[in-house]
Amino acid sequence: MLTFLRKKMKVILIIVVVIFVASMFYGVGMSRFGGGGTKDSGGLVKINGKEIDPARYREIMNRLVSQLGVAKLRPQDLPFISNLALGQTVDFTLILEQAKKKVRVSNREVAMAIENIIKQEKLESEENLKEALKRVGLTMRQFEKLIKDEMLVQKMVTKIRTEVIVTPNDLREIRASHILVSTEAEANQILEKISKGEDFRALAIKYSKDAGTRARGGDLGFFATGAMVSPFEKVAFKLKIDEVSPVVKTSFGYHIIKLSDSRLRKFEGDEKDIDKAALLDKQEKAFGKWFNNLKSSAKIEIINPELSAHDLRFKGRVLEAINEYKKAILVNPGNPYLHVFLADTYEAIGKKDLALSEYEAAVAIEGANFDLHIILAQAYEKTGEKDKALLEYKKASMLAGDNKALHEALLKIFTQLKAWDEVAHEKAEIVRIEKKEKFEAELK
Repeated sequence: MLTFLRKKMKVILIIVVVIFVASMFYGVGMSRFGGGGTKDSGGLVKINGKEIDPARYREIMNRLVSQLGVAKLRPQDLPFISNLALGQTVDFTLILEQAKKKVRVSNREVAMAIENIIKQEKLESEENLKEALKRVGLTMRQFEKLIKDEMLVQKMVTKIRTEVIVTPNDLREIRASHILVSTEAEANQILEKISKGEDFRALAIKYSKDAGTRARGGDLGFFATGAMVSPFEKVAFKLKIDEVSPVVKTSFGYHIIKLSDSRLRKFEGDEKDIDKAALLDKQEKAFGKWFNNLKSSAKIEIINPELSAHDLRFKGRVLEAINEYKKAILVNPGNPYLHVFLADTYEAIGKKDLALSEYEAAVAIEGANFDLHIILAQAYEKTGEKDKALLEYKKASMLAGDNKALHEALLKIFTQLKAWDEVAHEKAEIVRIEKKEKFEAELK
């Protein structure tokens, strides 16, 4: 969750913004897939009745594609990336709305960020930046807003984390056992038995309602601060070893707690300073708790049918996803990738004939797309139609041009299919491209 916001929080805001803008300038490879297929018309998602900023979704989508490498992506990867980008956009928007209420970014800070962007990108002036933004469909005002929003979110995350204070209890972990019952009267009766010398473990096995620990005599193992509900934790960490608590009420019922051990905490990772490690751990948990509360109380409604279909698909609600993909095709009939996504979903439930017809529909819409011919060829292979598959692979080769990586991939495919004439053709194409690359390198 929000890993792009939570890593390397010490980096100053301006550097974060420079990284952000770099992703916008260089993460534009989605054009290979028609911009990812998602239209902004009609909106994407509503959060508490308000539509999210589609420009922010595109920026995060580009950022993810830039990180993964567009050359390595297949069209079939887009639903996962789109769904991930949408989730991050929702998370970003939720934090941004809180940030607008609680932190401030001045116009001067935004101006400084832009100055640093101009230097970082080695642009001669602000006019050059405006031209660069124009090429990716942004005005300067829109860009300034994106920058400001990014900085607001960073400041909000920092605010939550810097409000955390480490206490001595955060440096240790304790081992405790408990007996959980439904009523205070029952708890008091058990506590009286303990005070008369009866064995805590035996009483836990006999009376505790906690099925997870009852067989172990109520043993919870070692745990640190933040692991238990607040009323339980406050009492447990005040106990001395072998001391038994009074009755403690939580949302789970009534507890009797016994402390059995206490030791210095151990932290994962390379951090040797235990105070620093404890602080980082507590900051992470504090932010997680704050954000989970924020998100759980929000009303999130996906209104774009394609994005809704992706989301349903990854939740395992396949039939609902199919209906949403069909809606998306009606909204955007010229997008071949929607047919690919629908076909992949049909394949997931064993509907191979329906899947094949959708792959064919995708090629019919955009016949000059080598990706689609390869996808259709692979579908024909699965149905045992080798001749049709071979024809589609040949079409992909014709469309490959100087794409050496694609010709190399096709060479392997034709070799597996024992299509020797095509193997010879691919080898010749690879030699031609290599000669061209060598010539161009010599010219440089």
